[in-house]
Amino acid sequence: MEIKCKKTKRFLCSINYNEIITLLEKYGVVLERPLELIIPCRTCHQSEVYRIYKDHYVFVENKSVK
Repeated sequence: MEIKCKKTKRFLCSINYNEIITLLEKYGVVLERPLELIIPCRTCHQSEVYRIYKDHYVFVENKSVK
């Protein structure tokens, strides 16, 4: 899954959710909540907060980079 900036449509990162879940299960960790990522964007100078689910992601908010 690829994540892009909401404002500039610039590529931010690529996430392999299935691999993350497999690694966590290997150590006995079960996710009951979505993963929350904070990713800085160099173009718009803000950090974007995303919640990552199994087959999609949801944009939560922009935070100012200090």
